[in-house]
Amino acid sequence: MKLVKATIWREIFEKWKEREASNQGWVECATKVKGWLDWESLRGFTANQFGAEKRDWQLYRFDNPMEEVPAMLLGPYSSWQDRTQNTNQTTFAELLASQEQLDFFNNHSGVLSILNALPFETEMIGLLRKDNNKIVCIEGHHRATAIALAKKQETVIDFTNTSVTIALTELAVKDCHLIDAMLQRGTSKIKTLK
Repeated sequence: MKLVKATIWREIFEKWKEREASNQGWVECATKVKGWLDWESLRGFTANQFGAEKRDWQLYRFDNPMEEVPAMLLGPYSSWQDRTQNTNQTTFAELLASQEQLDFFNNHSGVLSILNALPFETEMIGLLRKDNNKIVCIEGHHRATAIALAKKQETVIDFTNTSVTIALTELAVKDCHLIDAMLQRGTSKIKTLK
């Protein structure tokens, strides 16, 4: 990865909002499924769980998205982690190593529409875990899965002239427990017991 620039959470959040807040599926997820007033409340809650606004952020460009993106860890969301054996330790490439998950995502309309549109410029959000030096995907799961699926299918996608970036902050070893806490708490407005 190459450093593009330093950035701030407010700018990152606004770009996230541009990508998702007008998508009816995400609005319904926030309001009807998760119980929040709106998209911004849901995603603001997610960000507050790891203190996003108080962190130092940098924007990086992936040198080789076909290699780097599949190596990212799935974020701490039950809808993704429930598909894995190794909670908060599974990469997108490892997710698709499971035949069951590969079959599922080979038929996932959202992931397939992204895959068919690649390459396009996009920005993701992540946390760099300092306990294992791996990036945890906080935002961009479907795009990351599409890129990992392309790699798995040996589909050649030329990102040479297309910028795939990630807004990244470091998560110190002493703070890595926040990833597990986020998964345990979940993103619903009212915490439910598992």
